[in-house]
Amino acid sequence: MGDKKSDFLKTGLTSEEAQKRLEKFGPNELEKKKDFSSLKLFFSQFKSPLVYILVFAGIVTLFLRDFTDSTVIFAAVFLNTILGFYQERKAQKGLAALRSLLAPKAKVIRDDKQQEIEATEVVPGDLVVLTIGTCVPADGFLIEATDFSVNEAILTGESMPVSKKASKKATKARKENTVFMGTTVVAGIAKMEVTKIGMETEMGKIGKSLKEVEEEETPLQVQLNKLAKILALVVGVITLIIFLLGSFFGYELIEIFTTSVAVAVAAIPEGLVVTLTVILALGMQRILKRKAIVRKLIAAETLGSVSVICADKTGTLTEGEMKVVKDDFTNKELGVKAAILCNDMRDPLEVAMWQWALQRKADPKILQEKNPRLDEVPFSPQYKYIATLHPNLLFISGAPEVILSRCELKNTELKEWQKKLDDYGSKGYRLVGFGYKRIQGERKKIKKEDLKNCQWLGLLVYEDPVREGVKPALEECQKAGIKVKVITGDYASTAIAVLKQLDFQIEPKTQVIKGEELEKLSEKELAKKVNETILFARTNPEQKLKIVQALKENGEVVAMTGDGVNDAPALKQADIGIVVGEASDVAKEIADVVLLDSNFSTIVHAVEEGRTIFENIKKVVLYLLSDSFTEIILIGGSILMRLPLPLTAAQILWINLVEDSLPAVALAFEPEEKEVMRELPRPRGAPILDLELKIIIFIIGISTDLLLFVLFYWLNRGFLHLSYVQTVMFVALGINSLFYVFACRSLRKPIFKYNPFGNRFLTLSVLLGFFLLGMVVYLPPLQVLFKTHPLGITEWALLFGIGFFNLFAIESTKWFFILRKARNRIKAE
Repeated sequence: MGDKKSDFLKTGLTSEEAQKRLEKFGPNELEKKKDFSSLKLFFSQFKSPLVYILVFAGIVTLFLRDFTDSTVIFAAVFLNTILGFYQERKAQKGLAALRSLLAPKAKVIRDDKQQEIEATEVVPGDLVVLTIGTCVPADGFLIEATDFSVNEAILTGESMPVSKKASKKATKARKENTVFMGTTVVAGIAKMEVTKIGMETEMGKIGKSLKEVEEEETPLQVQLNKLAKILALVVGVITLIIFLLGSFFGYELIEIFTTSVAVAVAAIPEGLVVTLTVILALGMQRILKRKAIVRKLIAAETLGSVSVICADKTGTLTEGEMKVVKDDFTNKELGVKAAILCNDMRDPLEVAMWQWALQRKADPKILQEKNPRLDEVPFSPQYKYIATLHPNLLFISGAPEVILSRCELKNTELKEWQKKLDDYGSKGYRLVGFGYKRIQGERKKIKKEDLKNCQWLGLLVYEDPVREGVKPALEECQKAGIKVKVITGDYASTAIAVLKQLDFQIEPKTQVIKGEELEKLSEKELAKKVNETILFARTNPEQKLKIVQALKENGEVVAMTGDGVNDAPALKQADIGIVVGEASDVAKEIADVVLLDSNFSTIVHAVEEGRTIFENIKKVVLYLLSDSFTEIILIGGSILMRLPLPLTAAQILWINLVEDSLPAVALAFEPEEKEVMRELPRPRGAPILDLELKIIIFIIGISTDLLLFVLFYWLNRGFLHLSYVQTVMFVALGINSLFYVFACRSLRKPIFKYNPFGNRFLTLSVLLGFFLLGMVVYLPPLQVLFKTHPLGITEWALLFGIGFFNLFAIESTKWFFILRKARNRIKAE
């Protein structure tokens, strides 16, 4: 048995045995959410409450054998479904492509030779070779290890490397002998035997636990549901009132029922669902151009309501890569020599040291040929130094305090260097110290006494540099009223040093909480402290989740950034989960947004786009509901006054779906307004229909209906043909909506302060709207279908005048709110 085990350690599995195990245990991968099913994705588009109302209206019109109206309604539903399905499928495909680009590999020993395979093909019993920079493909125990350490931050959140040792038997393996899927090798070389793959690994277990975290509706979904319920209630009440009044006034049952359906059709802005989908889809595309993939259509808008960003320090605020930022040598030439010769390239610090030397025009090949390594003392976490022997010269490097203790220095010099160490340390820098010794005579081995009484050479100063663009992005957050919380597994001193570089005004006593302190806080205590706290240091996954929950409990809309498996539960709990492109598969599956450049400033750009999306949604809601409100009053008032219907159901649908929808879709292309990032985030419960929109809608409805009622009453008194009268009303409503859409372009500025024709899509859609309106009025087949009558130049001139009057009324109302906001802003300052 012993011999067989010994042979196995050399040769690994055979290809045949590996194939058998692959068939038995399956691929080495984590379960993926089945959200990429095209059929499931298609049917998910029908979940909008507005779609339910449209479908109901379509069924009723179908029941009444009004095939024209029902066809138009169902066409709107189908168009919305296709648009939403296309955009979400496109986003899912983009993420799948990203995942395939990042598909990990593994070096295994099979058939007595080392070979590289897909990590998904690793099976239990495989021998895997682990070298610096590689990602551990599965769980297992080490059978060989030399100066080996791994970064387990993806599981624990702690960025400090963990030292590992070899174990001969899996049954006796302890944590120090075990490595886990997803962790990264930062030093040394090792060989592991795989014990667990896929969902059986520690990473897989965390993936399973995510199912326990419930997903909540986004703020926009909540508001759309509220809006849909209000519309449904309004439709139901008005329809019932009209039906009862009609019965009371002696109308025939079928006639009054048809009229009630016409009012219901008027109350529902049929173009809203389609336009919302277009706005969100365009927002996703704009966010993609700014280096982020939005995985869910609805999440594009939610970004705009974010009030708190919980950012991970490493890799988001910083570059996530150690660099030498300063050198402090007594002899720089000798320092460069030491950086090359006393270097095993086994951890990020040594790699950065090598890069620094190359930038000083050092030629490693020439230096190594002239100064061959005769002996070495490998770096040990216990002794914290490495020593190398060369002809007549010995170098030693490692922890500065250790190297200083092995060097001869005068008292004043020692105090001076110790002060430097303290200063650098307080600023969050990492340090490597260097010493040297001239060796007399020929020497092949390093003796213990050689490592004493060395000459102090100096320091290399390292930091994980702050990302370019982060500082202005944080300033943008401040102007936009977005709070930034830093949640990290790192030490508080390191994180505070980074935050100071970013001009964060932070008070360590009141604005910093460590994991151990956080653990002692109750939910109520945490909810109180979480608002004033800026930095959460040394946190574990459960604590990250608690922080997000506490913020949401306080009414905040939370965006959480992360990259590791340990971040996944908090990412799912947050309103917006944001991960980097290099994040673990578990984190990506949960996330709403994937950053392609891992940059904090990209998050701020995405929030800006999200705010623009919501602004455009408000503009569209204002535009479409204004017309619906006008139609309801016009039709309901006519019934109360026992007048004929001013519009047919088909005419109402044409205005709502064609005349209104084209400009509404064009409003989706409205560019961002500069002021959008100068306002506070809207509260979690803030309605889409705020007071300003309600008043503007009311003004539009009342001013339009007063004029149209007078016109309708006058035309009816003239005993004119009903189709002629209805055509005048139809054209009046069409012109009115095509005029006031220009006022909807901005709710922050009056129309004379911006170019009303600046959105070329809107200008073209309005021109097309007038053309289509003319077709319905003058084209014989459409005259029959929509029961219209040709109009003369006098009628058109009169109706244009009404359109201009309404535009003036809307602008006056806007101006009132603009002045009111300006006064409030002055008071606040």
